[in-house]
Amino acid sequence: MSQEYARQTPYGQPVVFGCLGAMACLGQIHLPAGLSATSLEAEFLRPTFLGVKYRVETSEREGKWEAWLFDGSTPTVSISVTAELSHRSDTPEEIIAPSVFERRDSAVRLLEDIVLGLKISGAYACNPSALATVAARWGVVDRFLATVLSWGSYLVGMELPGESAIFSKLALHFQRTARRSASMTYHASVASVDSRFGLIETDVSLLNGSSTVASGQCWSYIRPPVPEVEEIDFLEVRPDSLAGRAVVLLGSSRGLGAAMKRALELRGAAVHGMARSGNPGDLSRTEVGDAADPEVLRRLRERVLQENGRLDFLICNACPPILPLRLEPNAAGRIGAFINMAVALVLAPLSEFLDLLNDSKGCVVLISSAAVEHPVSEWPHYVAAKRAVEALGCVASLQYPRVRTLIVRPQKLHTTLTNTPLGRLDAASPGWLANRIAARLEDPLEPGTTEILV
Repeated sequence: MSQEYARQTPYGQPVVFGCLGAMACLGQIHLPAGLSATSLEAEFLRPTFLGVKYRVETSEREGKWEAWLFDGSTPTVSISVTAELSHRSDTPEEIIAPSVFERRDSAVRLLEDIVLGLKISGAYACNPSALATVAARWGVVDRFLATVLSWGSYLVGMELPGESAIFSKLALHFQRTARRSASMTYHASVASVDSRFGLIETDVSLLNGSSTVASGQCWSYIRPPVPEVEEIDFLEVRPDSLAGRAVVLLGSSRGLGAAMKRALELRGAAVHGMARSGNPGDLSRTEVGDAADPEVLRRLRERVLQENGRLDFLICNACPPILPLRLEPNAAGRIGAFINMAVALVLAPLSEFLDLLNDSKGCVVLISSAAVEHPVSEWPHYVAAKRAVEALGCVASLQYPRVRTLIVRPQKLHTTLTNTPLGRLDAASPGWLANRIAARLEDPLEPGTTEILV
């Protein structure tokens, strides 16, 4: 719900609760009269976002109803419901209760805090008017199933794992004769933890009084925190090797950008950063703004000239968050928007600073990616943007013959943008790469040339 928090996640924007996507699917499942759900399974395959057109497909066979939420041809949420003849006598009044939310703020847990056997218990009930509004919007008939989905979202996001959770799957079996109410107590116990991926399996049960209404499992991931300050190997640093040099570093607040800032300053360089959100402890040399904004870049240029009188290095590190997309109609607009934004984050700074670099025989550093040589199937937008950015750098050294261009093609790095269960697997430290880049800048490239660092 927070734009500021969302920018610190791999998605770079608020995500829609997967529970709402599951409800959109549930609204397309209509059990025949006399049947009651005996199981519910919901799987959250990919994040969902505002402003994207999704569609629902359904199927029914042998007492099992299924629905999928699609982004183009890619499924993002799936649910399945099984049902049998009902042996209960619930009335609508029995599933109406005042809301109960024992937490208003998410629990903050680290992976090491979540151990085998950890138990969480509590009470839960949806806000009845809010549930009715959502159910009416999506055509959900079974309010109890909607309540169960909402509870699962509450459990994962507010209790276990809590703030850094990614909901993966919920599988529940319902007791046929138990009275179903929207006011429930619950028990959750950690059954297994895969520390490599941050995957947590939890045994769960829902109760109405002393009677068990449902039992099953819940799977979720926890995102470990990314270090705010990357460690730099001091043994590789030549102090004052860049003394007197002025640097403009775009995307300097975190990840590789923050590590490069540290590595360059350790070598004596005066680093002027730019980031969408500045570090409160280091705003003296950080311009807060968008690297594609000409007005912000002009202010930064004036500051550099006033304080240093020259510019030696322009490092273009800013890039939009990378989300998987396919080459199909539903994603075409997003692919185009990503390419435009990613290129603008380099084109605008080049246009503003190349003349200063030409005066000082300076160097442009473009952070590209190994994906340029080895494309990733779900990143057509990212690969296209990085190839375009590299082309801009090559032409920059042709138009400004005293300018040198260093294109960096790193492998996967462990940063905020890759802090997902698979993204952080085998990812390298940004601090290591930052030291390599800074060390390469100690020895000037030939004017008018382009070099690739892998």
